[in-house]
Amino acid sequence: MQGRGRYRYLGVSGQANPLERGLNSGINEAGVAVAITYVDRVPLAEALSVRSPRGVLVEEILRSCGDLSSALRLVTDFLTTPLAGGNIVILTPEGGAVLEQLYPLFAIELIKAPVTVRTNHFCNLRVTGALLGNLQSSAARFEQMTGLLSQGAWSEAGAEGGAGITCIKGALANHDGSYPICSHGGELRTVSSAIYDLKERTLHYASGNPCETLWETYRL
Repeated sequence: MQGRGRYRYLGVSGQANPLERGLNSGINEAGVAVAITYVDRVPLAEALSVRSPRGVLVEEILRSCGDLSSALRLVTDFLTTPLAGGNIVILTPEGGAVLEQLYPLFAIELIKAPVTVRTNHFCNLRVTGALLGNLQSSAARFEQMTGLLSQGAWSEAGAEGGAGITCIKGALANHDGSYPICSHGGELRTVSSAIYDLKERTLHYASGNPCETLWETYRL
């Protein structure tokens, strides 16, 4: 999807539930990129029946924010609104942040590294009660992806450019372990993959499992 506010933007919408609105991820012409993962105590449909979709915040950031500080100001305003729970990852050429929130609790981690990893659990926010989903799977995928992106291929790529994109594509197509990044069945199945190049303002998108799907490139 493409849109325009103060900034032009493009992104991927996910309609896992009819109550979903906004974008699951995206990038704007200022190089601000946002992506989300779901973490909550209840199924998505139940959460959306009483709280707002985080995709609305994602799209508002892309529409109106040109840097990390303005994105964080907008996030602060939205924290008074009950949102469906989860991670909201914001990355810019100057740095980034991850908002972990399960209303009314939240934690914000500033990111200085050129890459960060989040799956379907919280790294900083401490909540009481059980969270929905397979936390063993989430933790295993988190460790696997972190390891893949910290290996030599990423370092040699300089965290940017075509070699960096190729490294990420390879990591997203990885099948190692009991809970692979690229999953073809079972409890979790990969339905698509998206990579945003902050420097080139591009989206690399694979509709389906990235190990067997041709990547398409979209530019602002």
